[in-house]
Amino acid sequence: MLNILKFLLFLGLGVALIWLALRNTTDEEFTNIKISLANANYFWIFLSIILSGLSHLFRALRWKILLNPLGYNPKTSNTFFSVMVGYLANFALPRLGEISRCGLMTKYEKVPFTTGFGTVISERALDVVCLILIFFAALGIEFNRISGIANDLIFNTVAEKFHALMQKQMFVIVASLTLLIIAVAFYYFRKKIQTLVSGKVMGFIRGLWSGLVSIKNVNQPVWFVIHTILIWIMYILQVYVCFFAFEGTNQLSVMVAIVIVVFGSLGVIAVPGGTGAYQLIVIQILTTVYLIGKPVAFAFAWAVWTSQFVLIMSLGLLSLILLAVLNKESKQNI
Repeated sequence: MLNILKFLLFLGLGVALIWLALRNTTDEEFTNIKISLANANYFWIFLSIILSGLSHLFRALRWKILLNPLGYNPKTSNTFFSVMVGYLANFALPRLGEISRCGLMTKYEKVPFTTGFGTVISERALDVVCLILIFFAALGIEFNRISGIANDLIFNTVAEKFHALMQKQMFVIVASLTLLIIAVAFYYFRKKIQTLVSGKVMGFIRGLWSGLVSIKNVNQPVWFVIHTILIWIMYILQVYVCFFAFEGTNQLSVMVAIVIVVFGSLGVIAVPGGTGAYQLIVIQILTTVYLIGKPVAFAFAWAVWTSQFVLIMSLGLLSLILLAVLNKESKQNI
């Protein structure tokens, strides 16, 4: 019931964001959006889907390299299928994808769940570092434009919410009392906590830690770096090639694609699959910063998001089936 409620909550949030993107759209703009989609060159959309699929393959290969120093050498097919099922699960609930793909590797490759989960956390931490580096690189090149987007979408929003919370006296009192209670409880129950941690919890932490430190122990550091670079190149290219699908965006540069990847990631983080949030962010960037007409910006944002959604839904469901079928055949052959 809790999972259903979470799913409905995030689905509702996505629908609300879609409504925000549509609420001020006139009938004439809707007509222009339909025209833009009808006249789009879908060869570039199809190419974007292929590039996206390659990014997932490179991620699977990088994950395999992370698992090798821990004593596991999973099949590339199982690693790739697990990654795709994970992306599929993330459309339902946030972070469910990380749990599901580690569970599948435990089932089919006997990789301990905590160890696999530790490597996934390592991956996510590395991706965050890469995203930050790309952001500052882009900021250095297009400071005037990107600083404005960052202020509107990140810094001003966070500052306003924090200021609003701090103005609420009740929130400050409750937060202070909560921290005080946690500190007192930790002091009085420290021995029981220590006993608990020394048992099963410690085993969980050790497995998690072994996965976290797997990055520094990789046997193929050059290939690990290459796969990481290729993942992000594919992310950027899958957006960039879509520019050529629409009249009005075909003059935009790779730098614009990088900006969309960086800030579009915020939408994917905020809402499972980025439903609504991704489109809202991309439309705002294209219309306010790069002065693209709203109908074209709207058509572009939805074309990019929908192409990725179709890829993940189709490959994710197919991967779920192939994992069971191929591994069943392998057991029978043994």
